[in-house]
This record gives sequence, C-alpha cells and structure tokens, in this order.
Amino acid sequence: MARDLITLFLLFFLLSTPLQAICADAPAGWNEAGLRMGIQASEKRAYFHQYEMFAVYGLPWDWRFSSGWGLAPQLSVSAGALHSTRETGFIGSVGTGLVLDKPQFGLAPEIGINVNIMDRSRFGDQDFGSILLYGAYIGLFYRFDRGLKIGYRLQHISNGHIFYSAGTPNPGLDTHVIGVSWTF
Repeated sequence: MARDLITLFLLFFLLSTPLQAICADAPAGWNEAGLRMGIQASEKRAYFHQYEMFAVYGLPWDWRFSSGWGLAPQLSVSAGALHSTRETGFIGSVGTGLVLDKPQFGLAPEIGINVNIMDRSRFGDQDFGSILLYGAYIGLFYRFDRGLKIGYRLQHISNGHIFYSAGTPNPGLDTHVIGVSWTF
C-alpha cells in the first residue's frame, strides 16, 4: 500500500512538470546533522523507544525539472540507543535515500533504505533474530529559511526473513520518528 502511494506521488510530480529534466552536478558533502526520537508504532512483546544522532551526506547528483522540482540522492549515518521496557542497547545505521524537493519550498517528502546493526539481537522477551537488520522509511520534513529542519518519518526495521526460516514470524519494529536538524 505505502509503495503504491509513493509510486503515485512520484508519477504525479514527474508527469505534471515539463519533461526537460536536468542532471546537474550538485555540491557533494556533509549537509545536515541532527537528533531523532522514535516511539513504537506497532505492538511488540516490549515497548520500544529509539534515540539517535544522525548526519546526511549529499551525493553529487541532482535531477531537476524546469519547474524546479527534483530528486536529490543522499547517504545517511546514525548512532543511538534502542530502549525496551527493561534494556537499552546500541543501534546504528548506514543507508541511502531520495528527497523530492523544490528550492524555496520548505516541505519535502523523502524515502530511504538502510542497514542497521545492534549490539544484541534480544531485548527482554523480544528476539529480533540477528544483530543485522534492514530498514526502510518514508517521511516528510520542513526546512526553514535559516537552516533549521523538522521532520516525521515512519520507519520499519526487520531481518527480512533472511536469518529466520520461512515458518518463523518476522520480528520487525515499526516506529514513529520525529527529528530536528540543522542544514548547512
């Protein structure tokens, strides 16, 4: 369902602008740093919170249409804590994402995928099956004129049934995440 909405959203913007796409060399480099906090979105054996610091590296490509709308790819890294009812452990991620934006228009959606690593696979009664998990997110953020950025994302992490047999449930975790960052 979410994948279909993302596809329709992207098609709407791509088809509603002139098809004169420009592939420009964008300045690559670290362009954002901030903090995020997430709370569990779906029921699990324990209640989870996630806290993390993150940084974003803009890649040197930028696909823009004559209307100004475009896709900007980015890499991101994070390090933080995953806290359950009884335990707290490390969680970190490395991933890639796409931002659909327009200069001087603060609101923009983003999607991405990442690889997560935790210091343990078990938090109390919740067994994630592995310390290596895969993640995906969809979000919306607003960038203010002076560099401040706030955002929301719905993210999912799971083992993707790679470390479990097909008959075992996939012990993923969905979280509502809010973030505040500074862009430079």
